[in-house]
Amino acid sequence: MITGRLIGTFATAIVGFSLSAAAQLVTPVAQPAGALEADPLSEAAALYATYHGDVTDVQSRGFSSAKEIDTSLKNLGGHNPEQLTEGWMAYSALVAAQNPDFRDAVRDIESYYGRDVLITGLKNDVRYARTLNGGNDAVSASLTATDADSRRLINAAAFVKEQAYSLQGSRWAMGRVGDSGAVAERLMTSMKVGLPANSSLRQALSSPDMEPILVKAGMNGAPSIWESVSGAASSIRVPEVVANFQPQPRVARGQERVADRITTLAAYRIIGADDQSLAPMQSAMKERDTASCLTMANLNLQQCVAAAHKHYEVPFCIGEHALADIGTCIGKVAN
Repeated sequence: MITGRLIGTFATAIVGFSLSAAAQLVTPVAQPAGALEADPLSEAAALYATYHGDVTDVQSRGFSSAKEIDTSLKNLGGHNPEQLTEGWMAYSALVAAQNPDFRDAVRDIESYYGRDVLITGLKNDVRYARTLNGGNDAVSASLTATDADSRRLINAAAFVKEQAYSLQGSRWAMGRVGDSGAVAERLMTSMKVGLPANSSLRQALSSPDMEPILVKAGMNGAPSIWESVSGAASSIRVPEVVANFQPQPRVARGQERVADRITTLAAYRIIGADDQSLAPMQSAMKERDTASCLTMANLNLQQCVAAAHKHYEVPFCIGEHALADIGTCIGKVAN
């Protein structure tokens, strides 16, 4: 049952709607005729999943040729920063949306006021969704998943950078890169356009079977779910959760608005996307500070590659800027 406190709080989030107008929309609404077949959050999260699949590839096999180094550089360093940020935000929201108390609270609001008024409130006050019952727990789950992903990327970076040292014993790795400036230019071109999402991962993230995996991803002690995903993956497995009594990550200072956006996106996920909610969902997925951080990582990668003379130097650039820097950027939201 919806509480009076929630009704009052929600009313303040609706600009241009009086309580009397809202009262006319009390009757629960059916799924709108303009409902989208594709879920925008799953679509965006598939890009983030694709990046992690390429992380798995490089982490599991290392480098045995200059061509493999070049392929990993393209796959890990060619993402558009804004698209990758949106993918991370979308994935975080998918995890947050699994909290049962938060789900019930969102559905209660939708049932009481109607879908149109709920969407107006979510658009006008990005902080509102997080005030609902279960909102903070939903955010905590998303932060747990992000923390696992951040640590995964930093660990992968250490492995890849070690390749820069071990490859110095290989004759092919001591060969010259060639026109490293041209390689950096190609990365810049790719960064502007972005890379496509893996179609199998897009399908997996849109499947109802994904929900138990997302629940596990938000559990304290769970590893990153992307450990099971490679560039050729057609499915995502449920991670094994080991008991972990460390405190769950909290929202870092100055990152409250990011947490609010994640919770707002989770609320949109719960009520389902349609033509009316598409634009505000896409807006909420944009996160300027993280996108700027990823952009700087890409620019540093390009400069590093442009300065590389021999093949073995490029893995250091990949590890430092296409992996570790990305892990640090997304990890800033939690402490």
